[in-house]
Amino acid sequence: MLAQTDRKVLLLESHDTVGGCCHTWTRKTKEGVFHFESGPSLYSGLSTTESFNPLKNVFQIIGESPEIIQYDRWGTVFPDGTRLAAEIGPKGFDQVLMGKYGTDLGRREWGLIMSRMKEVGSASQALTSMSLREDLGVLLTAFARYPYGTLKTLRYAQDLTAPFKDVMEELEIRDPFVRNWLDMLCFLLQGLPAEGAMNAVIGYMLQDWYREGVKLDFPRGGSGGIVDALVRGIEREGGKGEIRVNTHVSNLMFDSSGSRCVGVKCSDGTVITANEAVVCNLTPYAISGMLAGSGAGEELKAYVSGLTNNNKEEGGVEDLRSFIHLHAAIRSDGLPAVASASFPAQWAVIRSWDAPGGVEAERNIVLCTMTSLIDESLAPEGYHVLHAYVPATEPYKKWSGLDRRGPAYKEMKDEAEDFLWSAFEEYIPDCRERAVPGTVQVGTPLTHERFLRRERGSYGPRAVAGEDTLPKHKAEGADNLWFAGA
Repeated sequence: MLAQTDRKVLLLESHDTVGGCCHTWTRKTKEGVFHFESGPSLYSGLSTTESFNPLKNVFQIIGESPEIIQYDRWGTVFPDGTRLAAEIGPKGFDQVLMGKYGTDLGRREWGLIMSRMKEVGSASQALTSMSLREDLGVLLTAFARYPYGTLKTLRYAQDLTAPFKDVMEELEIRDPFVRNWLDMLCFLLQGLPAEGAMNAVIGYMLQDWYREGVKLDFPRGGSGGIVDALVRGIEREGGKGEIRVNTHVSNLMFDSSGSRCVGVKCSDGTVITANEAVVCNLTPYAISGMLAGSGAGEELKAYVSGLTNNNKEEGGVEDLRSFIHLHAAIRSDGLPAVASASFPAQWAVIRSWDAPGGVEAERNIVLCTMTSLIDESLAPEGYHVLHAYVPATEPYKKWSGLDRRGPAYKEMKDEAEDFLWSAFEEYIPDCRERAVPGTVQVGTPLTHERFLRRERGSYGPRAVAGEDTLPKHKAEGADNLWFAGA
């Protein structure tokens, strides 16, 4: 977005491909070229002109967008072995999911939640557009575009940031299926069960996923299609934007006062100065290491040190746990050619509702996507590409310190692979035998740490609404320095 203004923007990417986890890569075999992507796996609000999805709003601002493919259902394998793939929206939920697990109590409580969150949802949708700027002009921008929603946002401001557990207690929500379903959706979308989520998140989700005519979206080419659109927005002809890959920033640089960030130093010794701002999307742990010998002042060092405190008992915010991933290509002979209620392109496997820790229990939920069943361009004819992962339930501690070339690490990777294959076997019993040699890839917390500069393999803080506060993105103790990451 800065590249659309009269600013000279330089993006420095440590990896050989931009986008971090949101990128696409290929594997070439004698069977053909296969395209893999790590996610995100669930998108909505990208295919409509009027949308409250902030990413869609960014595309509209920069005038670039990926081609979006729509699909209409999402499957679930329940702990009792039941497999359901309901259409997204109120009809599928009411007829299929509630038809199987609904009770009179559950239907009444779901109705109470939808009614209670309707106004909050409208307010939260205006809030997503307001999130794209944070000066006082945001009110003029938002009010001009969404006058009714902006008034709702101001009216429901306190409600929006309150934890959803307050609403659940207020409405006395007791039905097990309703509580479990909300927990799973919230966890898959933001890494927290429902009661720890902000009302704004729940309201937005309910408004977006349970409205008439809603579809799920998928960028053609996978998540790399999103990155490609953003790259075009930076590198377009006549603009002032530039991207440099394989450019590893090792240090931030400050002026003699230690309070103004003036640029960065790269691992090869290159120094790059910045007149207006340095925007850093690394974790606080990585930033802390970049301040050594940088000339940074003590106030900034203390501020960043506070951000690295993940001990909740000491006032810090604990990290989300990490991930394990499985990517593979398989033969498609004998498999359905299109997604359906009996064979969805995407599904979640829930092992137990009652495990200690619920949806956050280790390896309790697996999210599976047969991406090429949505976008056929990702695999050659006669084959599919698969992606399975556990969403933020993998403890980093048990992987920490392992030698990536040692037998113990290989044994743990084999175990993780076996577990993730079992989630695909719910719909494709012989999927392992179908695997194309040279395409099976297993990602671990150490993979996240190594390729994405994610210390401890986490995506960021596990901020519980009503208990924890996310850090600001204007660095304290330093001018010209902004944090835009975890």
